[in-house]
Amino acid sequence: MSFKALLEDHAPGRPTVVTVGTFDGVHHGHRKILARTVEIARESGAQVASVAIMFRKPPRAVIMPNAEISYLCPLKTRERLIRETGIDTIIAVDFDESIRLTAPREFAGILHEALRMGAFVSGPGSAVGRDRSGDSETMRRLGEEMGFSLHTVPPEIYNGEAVSSTLVRTALEGGRMGEAAGMLGRRYTLAGKVVRGEARGRTIGFPTVNLDRGDPEFPAAVPADGIYAAWARVDDGAQIMAATSIGVRPTFGDEGTRTVEAYLLDFDEDVYGRTVSLEFVRRLRPERKFDTVDELTAHMNVDVEKTREILSDDATAGAYPGADRQ
Repeated sequence: MSFKALLEDHAPGRPTVVTVGTFDGVHHGHRKILARTVEIARESGAQVASVAIMFRKPPRAVIMPNAEISYLCPLKTRERLIRETGIDTIIAVDFDESIRLTAPREFAGILHEALRMGAFVSGPGSAVGRDRSGDSETMRRLGEEMGFSLHTVPPEIYNGEAVSSTLVRTALEGGRMGEAAGMLGRRYTLAGKVVRGEARGRTIGFPTVNLDRGDPEFPAAVPADGIYAAWARVDDGAQIMAATSIGVRPTFGDEGTRTVEAYLLDFDEDVYGRTVSLEFVRRLRPERKFDTVDELTAHMNVDVEKTREILSDDATAGAYPGADRQ
């Protein structure tokens, strides 16, 4: 199905206000754009719908097919978060070579005709069409010609920088979970099925759950290696304190195989095959190699107590509901 046919097939059947993007993470910057799209549609009257065209994968996945790309939340979570902004219609699109090569005039014309677009909303520095040549000035000129208005939303600023998915990933790569949460508007969460590991934790008194990190087509961004205080949920259950380890378990000589493991405090149920989500609160320390298993165990006891202390004092416990589930 062509891009135009897909839009026509999902068109709401009334005039629209449209925004386009990957919206990975649906962070504060994205929500600002989406909220403005909803606002313009509502100001235009009940007969006007707000539409978000969401690329399932970012354009660079097509432009640079060998690039390693990770995602800040699963596809279903992305759709849910977009819908929570008030957007009437989400049209999920596979960005492909034909869309990449579409000239700005043709791209704007498709949106205008297929969706009866009366307004287009874009973020700062955004561009559409072949070689990103459809910048704000080009879209404004095309709008005057075709009969739609252009609205450019200023950036959302966090700690002096414009919020972006790249900036969120940079915070995760540094283990700065507070920064990531500040830009996302919620704590960063990983979720996956519990798979069987090597059961080493059980032999030293710390049985852990090992997460399969989800859909390999949309690999999740993983925070920096280290030990974290996190809130866990098993399926749709209550929050559980979790001392969480990300890394390659160097004390056991496993370097090269990166895992996400969590020791669930005061919890003793078989959760193999069930979905566990981990909502990261704070990084306690980097991962390190210990000389003996006894030394590792002693540090794990400290990590558990720090986790209990941090989460017991967590004033925002439960403030970020809705774990990212596959």
